[in-house]
Amino acid sequence: MKPIVFTLPKHPFDYQYLSHRLRQYRSPRAKIGLMLKKKEIVRIKKGLYSLPEEYGGKLDNILLSNLIYGPSYISFEYALSYWGMIPEKVEEVTAVTNKRKKRFQTPVGTFSYRFLNKRIFPVSRVLLKDGEGSSIIASKEKALCDRLAIVKEIKREEDVVKYLETDLRIDWNEIKDLDVVELKSIMAHYRSKPVSVFVGWYLTQYV
Repeated sequence: MKPIVFTLPKHPFDYQYLSHRLRQYRSPRAKIGLMLKKKEIVRIKKGLYSLPEEYGGKLDNILLSNLIYGPSYISFEYALSYWGMIPEKVEEVTAVTNKRKKRFQTPVGTFSYRFLNKRIFPVSRVLLKDGEGSSIIASKEKALCDRLAIVKEIKREEDVVKYLETDLRIDWNEIKDLDVVELKSIMAHYRSKPVSVFVGWYLTQYV
């Protein structure tokens, strides 16, 4: 018989699914404990598991972030790095949620979640799909506005330039092609001084 570990999905799965797959065992809970001990599966957090990479597991941080705490979507530096707008590879997975802020230390990395008002939370998100799952990330416009919105020092257009250049080290070739209609929509929903200053500056520079 083929070992059960080789029949499990490549993407993360929850306790309910795993228990159902192990229903032929006298104690599915004990079997899960044994699989963890043998490192056939990895516990990401309570109730959420994945196959390790050596068993074919796909530990995609964007998908994991959505599953670890939700509703949420990837944003801030991690999304900006994903879209190629900043040069650095970002280790901590950064996301927003419309619930309480949280931070999780897991065997596969650190995942942090910042609160975002329900008015702006659903605006300008992108659904990423692959063969076995889908995940949500901020558009490049939304990721940038999410980041700028929490920078209280941005009060004038010159503050925008300084922050983009010095703090974010933004790729100017990427920023010049942002979607203006989307930026205006984000600004209208956000009602944030830093976001409004940024969008105003962007319109004078690139439109």
